[in-house]
Amino acid sequence: MKKIVILRCLRSEENCTGAACFQVFNSRIAQFARYGDEEIQLVAFMVCNGCRKLTLGDSSGLEEKIERILSIKPDVIHVGICCKTRTDDNEYCPEALRLVDIFRNHGIEIVWGTHSGATRHPRKFTYE
Repeated sequence: MKKIVILRCLRSEENCTGAACFQVFNSRIAQFARYGDEEIQLVAFMVCNGCRKLTLGDSSGLEEKIERILSIKPDVIHVGICCKTRTDDNEYCPEALRLVDIFRNHGIEIVWGTHSGATRHPRKFTYE
């Protein structure tokens, strides 16, 4: 069974119910069509801890969240389009990309999008 995590933007909490992500997951359409008849399980619906404009607090909570995601050993993380559309320049959020780098470095496959057609890889960011 393939374990899947969806990563989404904290700023989207203002108006997103998550229903579109769950609908396409359950219907195996959009970015989840790639799994065909393979058995899949949504093991986490993760929200980032925010960016410069909005934050949930210090980084210790985020580190704990990362460890919890790694402990469930997901095979794939789908990065929601909200991690792109909520930025001023309509690029993927540097904070989301930092999480992607962490998960990718642990051997987890990254898929860009859920109910969107966001399949292109975002530009590279550097971190300090």
